[in-house]
Amino acid sequence: MADRAQLSVVVTRAVHQADELCGLIEKAGAEAIRFPVTKIDPVDDDPALAQGLDALDQIEIAIFVSPNAATYGLSLLARLDRCFPEDARVLAVGPGTARQLSDRGIRVSAVPKGKYDSETLLTLPDLEAVAGRSVLIVRGTAGRELLAEELGRRRARVFHLPCYRRTPMDQSDPDILSRWSEKGFDILILTSVSAADHLWSMLAIKVTPLLENMTIVASSERIARHCKSLGFAGSVVVADNAGMPALVKALKRGR
Repeated sequence: MADRAQLSVVVTRAVHQADELCGLIEKAGAEAIRFPVTKIDPVDDDPALAQGLDALDQIEIAIFVSPNAATYGLSLLARLDRCFPEDARVLAVGPGTARQLSDRGIRVSAVPKGKYDSETLLTLPDLEAVAGRSVLIVRGTAGRELLAEELGRRRARVFHLPCYRRTPMDQSDPDILSRWSEKGFDILILTSVSAADHLWSMLAIKVTPLLENMTIVASSERIARHCKSLGFAGSVVVADNAGMPALVKALKRGR
């Protein structure tokens, strides 16, 4: 770890998503280093989008898999003057997603407790008996297929509404990279597999020397395993869930 009294924490979340986490980190007495590795753009050209929109009127369950899904999905529907039926059950992967939906006037039917991931979503009573029911998954253009595959095995009629795309940042902040190289930072927070991939791509040959003395705080076991598969040999701490408070709590274990 870097030689300083105050813990320094690199936050890799997209620019528009970093404020809450950085604020909590600073409130905990640490320094938040904003180093976005991903940009998130709206999508209107994915082939699956048309299928999801065509099925909108028959949707019985709508699942929002991230805060971005809530933000970009509802913006897309508003732009097209479309909506799913008022009596559809709306499921959110976690409280952050539920908050985004509620702020936009959508009543959330259920949110899983504990881990905020596909596995926990699939334990909700709403998704236990879905044979013949029409389920809409609001998501990005890439990501895990576990939710759709398992719902398919449960004989649901699954549709997708891909409404955003994650891409690597075009460039990184040279001042932060310079400070990182000279003095180092203590902890790196990663909240998605794509963020890890984008970081490794951005840092290129610098990735090993920059990360070798750092601890990674990952929001899931899957991300932790992915970091190891990329060659990270250091300590990885897995947060209790993907919520912002849980990530900050995990910093104490990463000291």
